[in-house]
Amino acid sequence: MYNEIELNLPKPPSLNQFYAGKHFAIRQKYKKEYFEALEKAFENYGEFFAETFNIDVYHNSRYDTDNCILAVKFTADYLRHRGWVKDDTKKYFKKLSIRVDENMDKAIFKVNIKLYGYKEM
Repeated sequence: MYNEIELNLPKPPSLNQFYAGKHFAIRQKYKKEYFEALEKAFENYGEFFAETFNIDVYHNSRYDTDNCILAVKFTADYLRHRGWVKDDTKKYFKKLSIRVDENMDKAIFKVNIKLYGYKEM
């Protein structure tokens, strides 16, 4: 049994863009901007805690699918940052997937989070 949250998020930077010789401060800026988008996306959700979680990402961007991993990374980091999960290590973060959906808007990334052992706070 799990609770599922579906978010429509903006396109994150690609993994290539994130690491292509950029200074650490620029990478922090990208993460901060995505955290702001996540904050807005979670506005209608109350506080919760989940024992374990999975993240599935759907996109139709021009990125190579493996370059979309920052949508997963930033979402997992955000869940940990908010204290909604204990950590994003393999003990708690059990599965991820990234899939292409050619019917989607190219600027949107759909992020589904499955939360196991979910408790509202």
